[in-house]
Amino acid sequence: MPSDRIVVRELKPGLATDYLDFFDDIYDNDPWLNSKDNPWWGGCYCSFWDDLREEDEINSSKDKRSANRTARLKMIEEAKASGLMAYQEGKVIGWCNVAPRSSYINLRNLKAVEDSSERVGSIMCFVVSAGHRGSGVAPRLLQSACDLIKSWRIPIAEGYPRNPEAATNNPYNIPKLNLGFRGSLNMFLRSGFHVHRNLERFIVVRKAV
Repeated sequence: MPSDRIVVRELKPGLATDYLDFFDDIYDNDPWLNSKDNPWWGGCYCSFWDDLREEDEINSSKDKRSANRTARLKMIEEAKASGLMAYQEGKVIGWCNVAPRSSYINLRNLKAVEDSSERVGSIMCFVVSAGHRGSGVAPRLLQSACDLIKSWRIPIAEGYPRNPEAATNNPYNIPKLNLGFRGSLNMFLRSGFHVHRNLERFIVVRKAV
């Protein structure tokens, strides 16, 4: 699929149905992220960074997927959710969670990089539908994320790819194909990012925009 056939749109309240339809399909049908086989991740709706609950509390919820969906819809309708959707032929095939770092409610294990004096746009997560992975969707979303951060007059784009040396730290037994949900280090480097900090579980990469 040529990347020039991808249309990227910023998430707005009027696109809430497109967003939820995309994640509903992921959680119903994705080989890894389906809710039945993967109750821990299958149902996040990319709300993890905006949820004040601890991870154990989230996972113990009796109806996590429904609760997360409802909460995420409310955030989108109130224009408090930020990110980009990739479309092909009118259907969403990919998502990138990107926002000013200061806007996230709960940075969790990324608190180590937080500095309130910095103006940084954080590129948190990528989700691409199974049939379109490896076809250029994520790099296209990454470029659009950098453009969006620049439009906010924020000078730094920041990503958090998994540290390749932390592959053994995998408590959820995530398949290797799915470990790059924050984007791969190689993808960021190819897009002009540089390594800013090396941490145990992830690497902080940055690019001036």
